[in-house]
Amino acid sequence: MSRRPLLLFPAPDTSSPSSRNGGGGTPNHPSVTRQAQRLGPKFSRLELALENRRVEVQRDTPGVDPEYTVVIETYGSVSDFFKAIKKIEGLEWLGEHELRGLEPDDDFYSAGSDRDKPLNGQVILMLSDRRAINELLSLWRNYGQNPNMQFMRGWAKFRDLFRLLKDIRYWDTQDRLRNTGILEYWQERLEFEPDQPVRFEAELWFRTNESKRNIAEERISQLTQALGGQIISACCLPDIHYQSLLIELPARQVDLILNQDEVSLVRCDQIMLFRPLGQMSVEPLWNNDESVTVGEETDSAHDLTPPEFERAPRVALFDGLPLSNHSDLRGSLIIDDPDNFEAGYPAQNRVHGTAMASLIVNGDLTDGGSKLSTPLYVRPVMKPDPHTFNNAETLPDDELPLDIIHRAVKRIFEGDGAELPVAPSIKVINLSIGDPNIHFDGKMSPFARLLDWLSSKYNVLFVVSAGNHPKAVTVPQSGSTFHEFTEDVKAVEFFKAVQNDTWARKLLSPAESVNAITVGSLHSDESSPVLRVGLYNIYSEEMPAAYSGQGNGYARSVKPDISMPGGRMLYNEAIGHSNLTAVSNYAAPGQKVAHPHASAFNHRVYIRGTSNSAALISRGCAEVCDVLENLFEESNKVGEFEQYSPLLLKSLITHGASWGAMYDRISNCLGNPDATSLKNVITRNIGYGKPDVNRAKFCLDTRATILGYGSLDNDEAHVYKLPIPEGLGGADIWRRLTVTLSWFAKPCPTHMKYRDSALWFTVEGDNKHLTSRSSCSADWMQVRRGTLQHEVFEGEELAVITEDRMLEIKVNCKENAAKIIEPVQYSLAITLEVAEGVDIQLYQEIQEVIEEQIREQERARIRAQVPTT
Repeated sequence: MSRRPLLLFPAPDTSSPSSRNGGGGTPNHPSVTRQAQRLGPKFSRLELALENRRVEVQRDTPGVDPEYTVVIETYGSVSDFFKAIKKIEGLEWLGEHELRGLEPDDDFYSAGSDRDKPLNGQVILMLSDRRAINELLSLWRNYGQNPNMQFMRGWAKFRDLFRLLKDIRYWDTQDRLRNTGILEYWQERLEFEPDQPVRFEAELWFRTNESKRNIAEERISQLTQALGGQIISACCLPDIHYQSLLIELPARQVDLILNQDEVSLVRCDQIMLFRPLGQMSVEPLWNNDESVTVGEETDSAHDLTPPEFERAPRVALFDGLPLSNHSDLRGSLIIDDPDNFEAGYPAQNRVHGTAMASLIVNGDLTDGGSKLSTPLYVRPVMKPDPHTFNNAETLPDDELPLDIIHRAVKRIFEGDGAELPVAPSIKVINLSIGDPNIHFDGKMSPFARLLDWLSSKYNVLFVVSAGNHPKAVTVPQSGSTFHEFTEDVKAVEFFKAVQNDTWARKLLSPAESVNAITVGSLHSDESSPVLRVGLYNIYSEEMPAAYSGQGNGYARSVKPDISMPGGRMLYNEAIGHSNLTAVSNYAAPGQKVAHPHASAFNHRVYIRGTSNSAALISRGCAEVCDVLENLFEESNKVGEFEQYSPLLLKSLITHGASWGAMYDRISNCLGNPDATSLKNVITRNIGYGKPDVNRAKFCLDTRATILGYGSLDNDEAHVYKLPIPEGLGGADIWRRLTVTLSWFAKPCPTHMKYRDSALWFTVEGDNKHLTSRSSCSADWMQVRRGTLQHEVFEGEELAVITEDRMLEIKVNCKENAAKIIEPVQYSLAITLEVAEGVDIQLYQEIQEVIEEQIREQERARIRAQVPTT
């Protein structure tokens, strides 16, 4: 069947937005009297903790009036509470985020039919002096004694808070240390290098007042110096409410902290938490220590001929330093190394960057695909860490990770100092880096907030890996019992075991970024391994990879967004226990990539991981970008290409995604659950599914893809009119409508809604019943919670088409967490198709109508310019 070019919609009509349906209700809550009984001890503990801390501060720094961070947790949420705290002088808003998976009890439970349904809540963080806390406590006591009291204008939110209050407490030392990985990190560093100073990050409570930020930094610097330490670097990014210090302490002081000595630094109220440094890495699913004897060499002419490029780079890779003279990469890379990482980066350690560059430039080398038509821009952001036993590639420990990434992106689009931008043509940045210590739990990490802000500021699409979890899978049976199962039963039990461990397999920061394309992995590759005895290839068909980080995303949005083959992971047979451990080596199965070798520049090995999947999506974006650039050049719309191509890539790379046969396979593994539960499991594992990148590149006689783009302000909407071929009216012909909408939201770090804007599409008009929503797609409300809405509608029922033969797709825009300062840019991809062999010239009919629409708009524009007499 002939391949046809993509089409562009004419300018849309302007309209008012449709209603946004959905949204959770308030849970059932107890009486005020019951709340007083529940919360009385909590308020008493808060008062005691604050008094004890006041005494400590007065002892250490006499005359200083301390400020405390107060944590408030609720069942359900209290909207716009940040406005209410302004009523109490001395309270300062620090932020709020979602609290997930709260167990219902006799007091709080869902108001719906399912009382056992887990609840979601809210965490509110406030800074307070003692006088403000006393006023808050007084307000609570008055309300508890008089449930019918009338709150003054602007104070009613406190009543809502008291009704839904779950807990209130002081943010103490344990909050700064617990669940951050810092204690384990300190212990490991002391064991590995007991006499060497230790570096780590201290993230501060962000103050909007610059002088208060400076005072906090100076205070922490004094405490650090008093311990014999020093501040190595500092980073402050007000746009994402982030202030952090890189601290170095002598080993003996770290040892005191580990022994629970009350070191003044960890009790400092200006510090929010401590984090390990240098842990942000690529988490490879292979063994860097093994002797590479399983690879292969190639000397084909294809590999040895450097490509020639006519266009500037479109994709950037932030990773380790690649081996640029490898035969699979020679001539394909533009390496920008302003920090001179190469000087301390031995060739044999250039593993991950070489592999990722290989996948982006060549794809899986087993497939034998062609190289990209544009060079790959590479910015090294990692280097070997001598503090690890295998010199693992990590972000360096002399600068904070967010500072490194921020500088790298700024250099691309603005330049360094007086320098010009080094690669302003970049549309996509591949970032296969994750923090194993930050599993997404409902709160946006600083790294994710940074990516969201950078994507909005510089109009660039980040492609991020979901994160790897190479931990063993514990099945409920003994190893011998599991071994006796059939292959199908093994797959079922293995999949269920992974789902039962989902809380330990969450997305790794920054994979929760709402503006990025987050890519998960599928247990799939093109290799042909010969398995030895004692190894399991659990799935014989394509399924979610067990090592891939699971969603959902922020506010229960779809994350990961899509999933791609990441390589099959083998597992060792469990002997005497129930733990199936992953096999980490450079042998097949996996995806074949370039690899550094001591004596050859043409060595290749097999690897696996979510990094691979992200790299393949970045490669797909580069290929689709070529198609878009040609399309817009032929349409004399080069300016629109530069402005909208990152968003068009975001929509198009997702546009061909589907769950496919995995829907039935996962359903069978779970024992055919109800539709809602099944969709939830599938979405958190693979998002919108596996994309067919080729569908984004061209149309067919029976399939037409039309692109739209524009910008919207608050309370605005654009209506696109899709022509319906005449043959679809009054016929029971199978047809499918796919619609994908994307945009970049500005992050609002202190607001639970987080996105400044909410966009969503609706299918409208007299012909909206041409198709119905597919049962094999994500929940219709969930797809509206992020910045990427992808839905499939299909059917074959008899449809009556009105005379105008138009299907209306409306793109709606509303303010969400903040006022929309500038119109929000968006992109839209719509595909209408029928089955091959159907006697309908679908593409031709749609093309003819759209071209006439464009001509009519041009005629109208000319008429409007002619002065009337």
